[in-house]
Amino acid sequence: MELDEFWDVIDAARADVAGEIGQDGEALAKALTDRLGRLSPAGRTAFGQTFAQLSTQALRWEVYAAAYLIGGGCDLDGFEDFRFGLIATGKDWYAKALADPDALAGNPVVAEAAEWDDDSAIFAELVGDAVAEVCAVDLRKQGDPAGERFDVDDDLIMRARLPRLAALFLGWPANEGCRC
Repeated sequence: MELDEFWDVIDAARADVAGEIGQDGEALAKALTDRLGRLSPAGRTAFGQTFAQLSTQALRWEVYAAAYLIGGGCDLDGFEDFRFGLIATGKDWYAKALADPDALAGNPVVAEAAEWDDDSAIFAELVGDAVAEVCAVDLRKQGDPAGERFDVDDDLIMRARLPRLAALFLGWPANEGCRC
């Protein structure tokens, strides 16, 4: 499957749920399951393999740090779900996040997660489960993140590395005041 075809399936499933209130992982998983069911068996296998490759590409400490902020903490199992949701955001946001994980602060789903304290649309376990089931691919336990590991529990480090996400999820430091 060509990469553009893969993203077309993701975009079509996203469009299927675009008007629904509470576009959570469940609605998208159902739409994606429907879309994948329309593919040939070889197409489903290729889709699953591409999904797994993209998930592995996002297996980086900087992306993990973004997931940690957005989720208010995150273990490596949760990080898998985050990567599934990241892929489900579509080609453009996926590429932006890999180039600069802090760019996710501008993603409407992430902004909604900050506002409503509900990260279910970006931590999309059900999307990964749907792909694994329909495409018969193992998406779990893809290894350790690549890149430089750093202390995600240190607010100063997180503010330095991911300033926009830190502003959304940690708030402004008390001594800096509001930058409104």
